[in-house]
Amino acid sequence: MDVAVLNLSLLARLLLSHVLADFVFQNRTMVNDRFENKWRSKWLYIHGFLAGLLAYLISGAYGFLWLFLFYTISHLLIDGFKSTRKDNLKWFIIDQLAHLITIIVVWSVITGLENIVTGISFIQLNNTRAWIMILAYIVVIWPSGILIGKFTEPWHHDKDGEEGEGLFNAGLWIGRLERFLLLTFVLLEQYQAIGLLVTAKSIFRYTSDRKVSEYILIGTLLSFTIAVFVGIIAKWMLDIGV
Repeated sequence: MDVAVLNLSLLARLLLSHVLADFVFQNRTMVNDRFENKWRSKWLYIHGFLAGLLAYLISGAYGFLWLFLFYTISHLLIDGFKSTRKDNLKWFIIDQLAHLITIIVVWSVITGLENIVTGISFIQLNNTRAWIMILAYIVVIWPSGILIGKFTEPWHHDKDGEEGEGLFNAGLWIGRLERFLLLTFVLLEQYQAIGLLVTAKSIFRYTSDRKVSEYILIGTLLSFTIAVFVGIIAKWMLDIGV
């Protein structure tokens, strides 16, 4: 397999392991406990260990045991520091950027060593297209929802709340499904379907209350923007990774 494709596959797997650890295998109870107990929270250390373990297992780079140790400690330190800050959009973005830098450092060291050291074998998990697709869908379903929630939080209490109570977690699943569909349409280049989805969403989420309408519109447009952006990046990665 071409070295460039192998390297891209490794990066996609490291990113996937982070998304799984931070957004799929971590719930709100664990996060709240970290912010409440900070460095004394047991979930901080459990989460750090899980993040390192997933990075090591999914990467397939079993010749680099230090990957598990380095990623576990760095993840623990980053999240521990974040738990001493405010749980808002600013620190969420800073936290994710710090994790991204860690991933890039790990990826750079491994791919650099790979060109020098011989006899290092990787598990054959190098179907680049599959890893990129999996990563893209997980990003638009889980991390995007949290980002949208934190971005719209300042307006949550400003709206009058006349939209009604609604179904339990309905908005959460509507957002996940719309981003899933949008990403699929972008990857399949079915741009007309995106227009139909936008129209359908605007009809079904219409309300006469201006504050509620603006709040919904901000969340909807942000959701659409993220899904389309992730779709464009995924297509670009698929094109150069073939």
